[in-house]
Parts: sequence; C-alpha cells; structure tokens
Amino acid sequence: MSFVLKMIAFLELLFVVLLFSCSGTATESSSISGQLQEIEETKVGKFKIELLVNGAPNDAARILGVFGNQNFVVDSAKSDATGLFVFEADTLLHKGFYYIMLGSDNSYFQMLLDKDQDFRLETAKGDFVNSMIVTGCLDNELLYQNLKFEADFTTRLQPITAQMTGLTEGSTQHTSLKSKQEVLVAERLKHIKQFELNHPESFFTQFKLSGQNPDLTYPKKADGSLNQEAQVYQYRLAFWDMIDFNSTATLRTPVFANKLRKYIRELTPQNADSLIHYSDLLIGKSKTNKEIFKYVVNWIALEYKTPKTMGTEALYVHMIDKYWTSDLAYWSNPEEIKGLRGEMSLMKPSLIGKIGQDISATNSKGEAISLHGLKSPIKVLFIYSYDCEHCQKEAPEMVKVYNQWKNQGVDVFALCTDTDKTKWLEFVGKNRMAFHNAIDAKRASRYDHKYHIDITPELYVLDKNNKIIASNLSPNQLPEFLEAERARNPW
Repeated sequence: MSFVLKMIAFLELLFVVLLFSCSGTATESSSISGQLQEIEETKVGKFKIELLVNGAPNDAARILGVFGNQNFVVDSAKSDATGLFVFEADTLLHKGFYYIMLGSDNSYFQMLLDKDQDFRLETAKGDFVNSMIVTGCLDNELLYQNLKFEADFTTRLQPITAQMTGLTEGSTQHTSLKSKQEVLVAERLKHIKQFELNHPESFFTQFKLSGQNPDLTYPKKADGSLNQEAQVYQYRLAFWDMIDFNSTATLRTPVFANKLRKYIRELTPQNADSLIHYSDLLIGKSKTNKEIFKYVVNWIALEYKTPKTMGTEALYVHMIDKYWTSDLAYWSNPEEIKGLRGEMSLMKPSLIGKIGQDISATNSKGEAISLHGLKSPIKVLFIYSYDCEHCQKEAPEMVKVYNQWKNQGVDVFALCTDTDKTKWLEFVGKNRMAFHNAIDAKRASRYDHKYHIDITPELYVLDKNNKIIASNLSPNQLPEFLEAERARNPW
C-alpha cells in the first residue's frame, strides 16, 4: 500500500490509552493550519512488519500514525487464514508512535518505530498487551515490558486509591493506605529508572521519559509553610525539561499534544498576561524546530480564538501580532497573513483593559447621542440587528437587566447595525427598549472599527473611565458580572 499520509476525520479513535492518551482533533481553520505537512526527507530502508494476531483470521488492519493531536492512516493490510498480516515497503516510516487497529472490531494496540523497522509481533485478539511477543525490535520489547508493568501497577493501585476516598487525612487507616501507595509509586519510579540506566539511547526510553511529570519541589515561606505559588511556578518551568525540541519525532507521539494542553489550560493562570508570558516562553523553546514551532503557535491561537474565559482573546491577538508575519508564518500565504492581521487589528482596540472608543449616532428623534455621553459609572454597549434571531431573543433580556439595574448606576447604549429606520423603531417599541437607542445606517461612527463584532448581539461593559471591563457576555450573564464588579470596585 502507498505511504502517502491521508488525513482523515478519525472518529473511531476516540479513546484513552493508558498513560499515553491522545485527544481528538481540534477544529481548525484553513488560514491557521495545524494540518500535517511532511517536510522531512523520505528515509530509504526496509520497512517490514510481520504481525500475527491469534484470533483474527481474514481480518483487515490499519497502521495509524500520530502527529500532534491528529491521527492519520499510514498503511493497511489483510491477514491470511492464520491471522498473519504483512506490512512492507522500500521506504521507512517516520520515527514515532503508532497504533495498529483491527477492522473487525476497531480494537487496537501500540507500536514504536525508530530506525529498526524489520521485526515481528505476535499477540492475541482480546489480550494484546499480556500476550504480546516481540522479535527483533528492542523499542517494542521495552514498550511491552512497560505496558505489562503499568497494567499490573494499576490493578494494584486502584483498590488502595478507592479505599482512601473519604478517609480523613492523618487517620490511622489513611496513613497505612498512604504508605502502601507510596511503596507502589516508588516501585514504578524504579521501574522507569531502569530503562534510563540500561537503555538510555533507545527511542522507547526517550518517549517514556518525555511523558513524565517533573518532581515536585517544596519551597517554604518565611513562616515555614509551603509556598504553593512558588511550587506551581517551579513545576511549570520544569515541565518541558524532558522534551526534545530539536526533533520532529517529538510531535509524532501523543506526549507533546497532551503536555501542551496541560501546560496552557491547567498549569497557566487563565488571564491574558500569564497566558501571553508562558506561551512566549514555550514558543521560544520550540523555535529550534520549525514543525514544532508551527504546531505550538497554531494550537495556541486556535484554542484562544474563541476562548472559554473572558479576556483571554488577548492571547489570540498577541499570537497573530507576534507570530503571523511573513518571516515566521512560513505555512501561511501572504493573503492569509494579511487577513489574519486585519482581523487582529480590528480586535485590538476593544480588548478588555483598553479604553473603549466613543460612538456617536442618531437616536429616534434624529438627535446625536454618544456612548461617552452617558454619565453613569457603568455603561453597557449593546450592538444588535433587528433581523438577527439571537438579537430578537436577547433584546428582551437586555431590557430586563436594564430595568433591574438602571437605578444602581448602570446605563445602556444600544446601537442598531441595520439600515431601515422604520423597522428599527418597530423593534425598539415592540421590546420596550427604554434605554439610549441609536442607529448608524451608514457606519459614520466607524463603530465596526472601534469594537470587534464577530456576531450579533455584541456586548461590552465600560466603567466610569470608559475602560472596557467585560465583553462577549450575554444579557443574562450581566447581573452576576455586575454584582462581582461592584464588590471589587464599588461605584
């Protein structure tokens, strides 16, 4: 079969592999591309894997590669009446982590490939790990030694962990179980250390060590208590110590994608300043390999284009501003770069923390009114279209919030983006929108250059100094935000 790598939406591979889990593919745009691009030279050599799967006669199998958080089909074969598959070609596969999946039931097992790609595997369907026999490949011998150990380790650890649940820390029973747990953990560390001592140059050892978490440090405060902030900081800095940033093979195992997700989403505080700082530190490490650099900047940008935490879209803006340049974004063409940088320029002025620009437009009486003209300590900018279904649902909600908060220092400037004044006035009247209403049919105020509007309705909250303090909220989220903001900064 051909070794041309075919990217597929591989829904069958939505599973978690013990200790080496690989998540599903993230949604990606064409302009911020995380797609696999083979830029490495094809290595000449003999690729031949004989695979005997007892219990799988006349079956089909596929070899699946890994690149970041994606899976792709590498090759396929059919077995004979004994369950023997033969995969072979005159070119080597790329160094990395692979799955072999049976077509009959989508069951799978793991495989590592380095320079030695002529070997034999024998296993039994339904018990791939415990029955696995490897002939002629040290990396896979070590892999299955480890997988067998890990399966046994988990079997012994789980009952202890379950018994500890609900026990008071420091109690006799908890202390006894904790001691047993620590013995098992020490046994596992010793097991891993043996690979490092006996086979330091093997790909399996490099792979295994790259997936290990750094040791916890225990920095103390002046009073002798644990400095948890310093502990997390030191852990975060050491998180990438075992990763080889010089080799594209780093991306060809599930480890890197999993560590990246944990580093950004779990270990880094979800505020713009921290995310930007620690993303830049990681990207600085990744610049030693252009494919790793590309993967990291694409993944981070995509994650924060539509962020889960308000205000962290500033990271997306930062990524485009700093890394999507003609010199660095080698995977994007000039038109894509121009488009992304144009979007970034529109987002930049209305990020949280910026001074919101003024908007002046015409009210129902034909008079000019302005956002900055509102004298309330809290101003809500509500940008909508009367034809938008979401706006039709949320405008009444905006009215409810206004009525609840209008005597508590909150005012609303509602701007319609449509052109028909009659329909606009009907919409305002129907929904009893008693706040400040304006329409700018010709966009004379350039509101669309002052505030980023990717979907309507769009909502921004400004404080007494016209600083943007919230965005991308729905009206029904406003009360909770306003209560929290008043507690932080009474007005």
